[in-house]
Amino acid sequence: MRISIKILHRKTIMIFSVLLAPLFVCHSIQAKNQAPQSGEPVVNAPQMLIGEQWVVKSHRGLRYHKVIEVKPDGKFVVEVKNEEGEVLWHRHYDIGYHILGTDFIASRDKSRMGAPWERALNFPLFIGKKWQNETEGEGADGIFRIFINTWEVEKIETVDTLAGAFLTYKIHRNFSASNMRQSRDQYYWYAPDVKFVVKLVHNSNFRTKEGYPIHNDLISYQPATAANKILTVESQSASVQKNVAGNATIETRQANKGEQTGKYNVAGTGWAVIVGISKYKDTRVQQLRYASADAQSFYDWLVSPQGGKYAPSRITLLIDANATGSNIRKSLFEWLNQALAEDTVTIYFAGHGSPQSPDHPENLFLLPYDTLYDSVPSSGFPMWDIETALRRFIKAKNVIVITDACHAGGVGQSFDVARRAGRGVTVVPMSSTLQTLSKISDGICILSASDDSQFSQEGAQWGGGHGVFTFHLLEGLKGKADYNTDGRVTLGELIPFLSEQVRRETKNTQSPTVAGRFNPALSIGK
Repeated sequence: MRISIKILHRKTIMIFSVLLAPLFVCHSIQAKNQAPQSGEPVVNAPQMLIGEQWVVKSHRGLRYHKVIEVKPDGKFVVEVKNEEGEVLWHRHYDIGYHILGTDFIASRDKSRMGAPWERALNFPLFIGKKWQNETEGEGADGIFRIFINTWEVEKIETVDTLAGAFLTYKIHRNFSASNMRQSRDQYYWYAPDVKFVVKLVHNSNFRTKEGYPIHNDLISYQPATAANKILTVESQSASVQKNVAGNATIETRQANKGEQTGKYNVAGTGWAVIVGISKYKDTRVQQLRYASADAQSFYDWLVSPQGGKYAPSRITLLIDANATGSNIRKSLFEWLNQALAEDTVTIYFAGHGSPQSPDHPENLFLLPYDTLYDSVPSSGFPMWDIETALRRFIKAKNVIVITDACHAGGVGQSFDVARRAGRGVTVVPMSSTLQTLSKISDGICILSASDDSQFSQEGAQWGGGHGVFTFHLLEGLKGKADYNTDGRVTLGELIPFLSEQVRRETKNTQSPTVAGRFNPALSIGK
């Protein structure tokens, strides 16, 4: 392969009265005459929009990235803050996502950033593309080096992050330096959907000088587009368009007789169905201690002026004896049918979940109040009814399903008989089945309290009597998950908070799961 060499000198300045040398300079050595194979997917450099935001968790702590300027030629500027909200630097990019320069705002000890991950992006990207370059600067271990890098786009794959699952281009970096004993490897996953490297992993024991492993993980992405719709009432005929910034949909219609013209913000409203069952009608079904209290507490937060600010008339609360199978079905199939496309629907369930029997583990049920111990198939609430509700009856484009269901091992007579007989009980994982609901359409977020084959734990040690998952759900919603301190807790903030707190509290015996293609900027409350 023939290689041409192009050297770019880039200057980085401080906005103090002091100038510092650039932390990293990249001498680009681009490979020529590379083209994708026929029919191979190709991704080009993204077009940025003012207001797009990313939250990244790394060995340096949390970093908040926001596009603050987009120029007519496509160049753009990203502002980066730390978790205290202090501006660290402004970074300038060309239309190809190449770094042009960095204006450091904070002192150097606060704004140390290590090697910029953007250097892994050499558009267009396609499988098999290779290139080389040299970078010089201070590494994550605090040592200045000249790095010789070889890059390759290895494959397209789906990768799980704290912000959800993304289809990504996996980029492999092999690098060496004169004062390193051997070459090392890093892997970058670039997700076109969010215009960002959503994950970075260092495949060795190379660490910062403080001893932390080198990594980056996206925990939140907030697009520039607004979730709201703008209704413009005019004397002209109706139309639907996008505004010039690519933000909210603008719907224009002709004014009715006597109607005032103008622009109206149609934000949509929140709807919720909350179910909690601690005491089952059939006492042979194992009773739970705090499921109904969890549901009540979630309802209390939703209607609180300091919390979700939901109208009580937009919430159906079903506790214990009211949480019958018919009431749950009516709430999902009929009552939620009132929600409009621009509304947000939240469905919360705390109680038992179980397969039909050891012989039919593929049939999964949530167990309402009137579930019969010896007849789960006829009295349980089948998971496919939730799928039916999402496909046929709920029109809202944003749906959040939260389940705090104790399901490991199965519930009911058939499972108890199998256990007494010493039979091995194989259960189709409830969590994985719940996650398949997220594939129905975009905009659905599925949050489950525990991973496959785990029990959802509850106890008095969590807030005087809660499930550990719901306790930390409420703690996060009340503000502990508000990483950027803007007064709103988004899903992109809540999900990593829940994952860390529940795993820590249970010593990794319970791991919440998330699935779906949803907007991480969405908030359960208003």
